[in-house]
Amino acid sequence: FDLWGALTFSFYLQGFGHLIPSFEDRAMLGIVYDSLAFPEHNRRSSSSTRLTVMLGGAWFESSVGDPDAVSKETLLSLASEAAATQLGVKEKPRRAIVTLNKSCIPQYTLGHWKRIDHLFSYIHQHSLPLSLIGASYQGVSVNDCIYNAKKAVQRLTGS
Repeated sequence: FDLWGALTFSFYLQGFGHLIPSFEDRAMLGIVYDSLAFPEHNRRSSSSTRLTVMLGGAWFESSVGDPDAVSKETLLSLASEAAATQLGVKEKPRRAIVTLNKSCIPQYTLGHWKRIDHLFSYIHQHSLPLSLIGASYQGVSVNDCIYNAKKAVQRLTGS
């Protein structure tokens, strides 16, 4: 379970964002600096910083609670606390959009890559006419998915 919330603050950051290892904070996954990652969405009339704070992941219930019962205020408070702890943001957001997206970021369990290797070996050994593409198989990013789709098409077409 993951939270994607856009917080607007009046300060400026450099970079795309950052991830937080689970041993540091099990409730927080990371923060994307949306103002820099997607500048085309910035307001032209005033300067502000937009952030996406990602909370939860595999530890949502143990860290935050029941996703169907947790309030948006609680999630906003956790996101604001994360921005304060991670980035030194002390201001309250001028605007916040709090959204709960269940199961939206893959988090692999221990041994995932070994199972995937076994799966691809099985497909190859049995010459199955099957291509598996997506964040669950060979890379988690959109770029990985596009690259692997291109490779699969090349294998199918022999080019």
